[in-house]
Amino acid sequence: MNAFNKKIIAVSGAVCLSFCAAFTAFAQEDGSYEQFIAEGYTYDEIREAEQSAAASADISAQKSYMTSTSRVDWSRATFTSDVTLDVVKAGIPMPSGKSVSMNRIQMELPVLVKDPLLSLYADDTRTIGDLILEGSLTLDALTRIIDDSKKTPPYFVDASNKLKTTHTISLSDIGSLLVRHHTPYVQEKPIDRISSRAYTGIVIDARGTLPVQGEHIKSEVSPCLFPKIWNEDMTLVYERNMVNPEVAKKSGIVDYLPGQGSNKKTQRAGSDPLWITARKVYGVNRCDPVISYEDYLRITTVPQNLELLKQGKVVILLDASELSHGVTSPRKDVRYWLTFTSLKKYMEDPGIPETEIDERHEGYYFTMDNLRFIADSAELLPQEKPRISEIATQLKAMLAKGDYTIRINGHTADVNKPNGQQTLSLQRAEAIVNALAAEGISKDLFTWYGYGGTMPVADNNTAQGRAQNRRVEIVVMPRGTEIQYR
Repeated sequence: MNAFNKKIIAVSGAVCLSFCAAFTAFAQEDGSYEQFIAEGYTYDEIREAEQSAAASADISAQKSYMTSTSRVDWSRATFTSDVTLDVVKAGIPMPSGKSVSMNRIQMELPVLVKDPLLSLYADDTRTIGDLILEGSLTLDALTRIIDDSKKTPPYFVDASNKLKTTHTISLSDIGSLLVRHHTPYVQEKPIDRISSRAYTGIVIDARGTLPVQGEHIKSEVSPCLFPKIWNEDMTLVYERNMVNPEVAKKSGIVDYLPGQGSNKKTQRAGSDPLWITARKVYGVNRCDPVISYEDYLRITTVPQNLELLKQGKVVILLDASELSHGVTSPRKDVRYWLTFTSLKKYMEDPGIPETEIDERHEGYYFTMDNLRFIADSAELLPQEKPRISEIATQLKAMLAKGDYTIRINGHTADVNKPNGQQTLSLQRAEAIVNALAAEGISKDLFTWYGYGGTMPVADNNTAQGRAQNRRVEIVVMPRGTEIQYR
């Protein structure tokens, strides 16, 4: 169990424990408790799995007394959750218990919204959940934002026992915690020149599907808190540290808007913006538009246009389906947590050489360190086959009992060749997919990405550190759900 879920269990304390007792009774009623015992799990392991499932807001719908569904609207920079409390199931007398009901909702809100909220993209490689794990954002700070979110007055839905309220979180409030610079930096002027002039802002049309930089596929552009803009030579054109920090904290570094019918476009980019059509999209999360070299010059050769970057006068146009949609989170029920218990035991004894397992927001992470390939190629050395076979055995056992998809993350050491590293890491990730498929796992379950050397876990200046950075992560992800249950 990761630190986030441990903290959530502590926060929800007595409520979690009382609810887990009820859930154990339900497990006994439908026979699953006996099934878990028959599979070799102990009472303590089942109890811990129940607590973890409750902390993940993923218990039985029949026994739940609270639900939450969430949506994100990037054009408004809001994350909204509709929270419903069944006062009868919760044992709260009405009408005297209305304030008790609101207190209960307030107490449970972090548990209900955390997983969908953590799934939002922070940038081209990380989610908000990743920021929590790496320490860039603290759980306490995020919980305060959730607690301080705007709330509508509660009301009963259709004269039922269900009390409903809507909570809205400002994504700018989260983004403001991640703006750490004090002075924006300015790009060096390129040597090349092009005919250009001063504009009032920059509008990048990134609608539709675009070629993915460095890959042979197309994808839509996904919104995130801090997108970057690149040119076709992979020169960085725009990122958060180029923006006045006060602007970035107050209103983010871009506005995401639809193509038509929004006055916010003029408010952010003025009445005479430079219109740019994105050529490609870049990044593991497909968040970064890539523009032409000529459009890059139109921005960077005019001092007034560089000032637009400093003031955050940038709008990115996206399709409506990317701007506003329901948010799912991985389903982490009792079976999920018991499977993780089994995996931890196996990794302790007998274990898999140079391979670790961890539980994170997205699912189970198998990290294979120091993978051996033929130098500068994506061909695995023969001595890696036993390790691949052992992991495949564990994956097949999981797939037999649960509904999962699998993502392969490829990483390289950083040797100052970013484009080549990204390509090689992608090819090596695909090599792992092919090796696991050869062990009998359907290739339809896989996606794969290459991070290059952008996410090191050790010092690239030492041979040992570079070996640690040459790794592959196998992420086993449970199916998503749009409804969280407590």
